[in-house]
Amino acid sequence: MELPQLHETVLATTRYLEALTTLTDEDCRAPSTLPGWTRGHVITHLSRNADALVNLFHWGQTGVETPMYSSQHQRDGDIEAGAGRSAAELRDDASASCGRFLQAANELHTSRFDTMVTRLPGAEPFPVTRVGGMRRTEVEVHHADLLIGYTPYDWPADFTAFLFARRRRELADRQMTWRLTDTGETITLGEGGPEVSGHSADLIWWLLGRGSGDGLVSSTGSLPELGKWA
Repeated sequence: MELPQLHETVLATTRYLEALTTLTDEDCRAPSTLPGWTRGHVITHLSRNADALVNLFHWGQTGVETPMYSSQHQRDGDIEAGAGRSAAELRDDASASCGRFLQAANELHTSRFDTMVTRLPGAEPFPVTRVGGMRRTEVEVHHADLLIGYTPYDWPADFTAFLFARRRRELADRQMTWRLTDTGETITLGEGGPEVSGHSADLIWWLLGRGSGDGLVSSTGSLPELGKWA
């Protein structure tokens, strides 16, 4: 039995690594969609995220407690330290870290899939089987954050649906309706509240805290504030 969403993560990773092959040093210094982060920051984050998730696979396989990061400070410092590297160095790191992730995922025995792991020491635990979906989310969303031609319109339909389900859980205490004009689907949270309508790609991008809501229409005339997406 394969780790859930591992196959889809491999496909997403292939698209991501292929996209990096054309980037120059100057390209990597350019801004991403994320405030204060260049493309180099995003690429470095994805590499260190892969290694952090390898920690969870090792925890799952050996039972030795190894959170993703020793601290938030360590996580942020590693990203900042690697962001200014050359395009070639960033690509090599991306490829190597993705390889380490896949190897560790394949080495995790199915009998260990229920092992509970954490992002930081003492944080809320979750089963290691979630790691495939976690990595897929990181790769797909941050690939789009790079602003190099890959957008939410390119995401597989099942991934977009996965993100809508996640945001519905995360915003369960809000009152809001989302109307997806391309699919005809309506998603309602609570009773009442504004209706926000638009193409599913534009809507999920906004729900992830990206962009200004271009292409969306709110029944109140302005889009509600959602706060930062974790």
